[in-house]
Amino acid sequence: MSNWWDEVYQEQWTVSLLPPSNSTPWELAVEAVDADLVARDPVGLIAAARSVAEVPAPWLPYLAAERSVDEFTSAWPIERQRAVTAASFGMHQVKGTRPALVRALAPLGFDVSVIEWFEAEGRDPNTFRLRVDIGEVEPWEQGDHDILVRVANQAKNAHTKLETVSAARRLVPARLYIGGALRMRWKIRIEDRPPVLAPIKGLIFIGGSVRIRHRLRISARP
Repeated sequence: MSNWWDEVYQEQWTVSLLPPSNSTPWELAVEAVDADLVARDPVGLIAAARSVAEVPAPWLPYLAAERSVDEFTSAWPIERQRAVTAASFGMHQVKGTRPALVRALAPLGFDVSVIEWFEAEGRDPNTFRLRVDIGEVEPWEQGDHDILVRVANQAKNAHTKLETVSAARRLVPARLYIGGALRMRWKIRIEDRPPVLAPIKGLIFIGGSVRIRHRLRISARP
């Protein structure tokens, strides 16, 4: 689906601003070249370049720089790039306050809570912490931690210090299964024994013995 600004100018839409009677050939040639270049520009492209929702993705970093976005990279998903750019004006209006921290961190896509020193016991004055709740399958890397630190330090006031960033992953209840295995081994040893001569007339007895030992070992397995 094409954007609303994909149409291009038609040649007849260009209007000459040169005086018709005393224009030089050089002026007419330059005007023709400029008119051809303008005719190739999509209709409304300049207006779209000023809109966070409609600006083409390759132009979005320039719009972010114009709006003084403190943390931006083209490696982010396009949704995050547009979100931080759109939130920039609101963040700068309250920069240096707690709402500025909330507005600056929200477009990054993490569930972040700001905990100031007076909201917890044993904290040094004029300090705050960030607590990040990570989803069960949501990725979390060292680079994400570094981004939060930079954004928070850029949005906070000058006399407040960020102490730590703690991250905890939310896990759903799960069952724990413990299994075991039973292994049995049979050993049979048959031994030869010397024959016993018995003073029995007319009869010969040959004897033997079988000894069976059962060994049972039960061991835990992870």
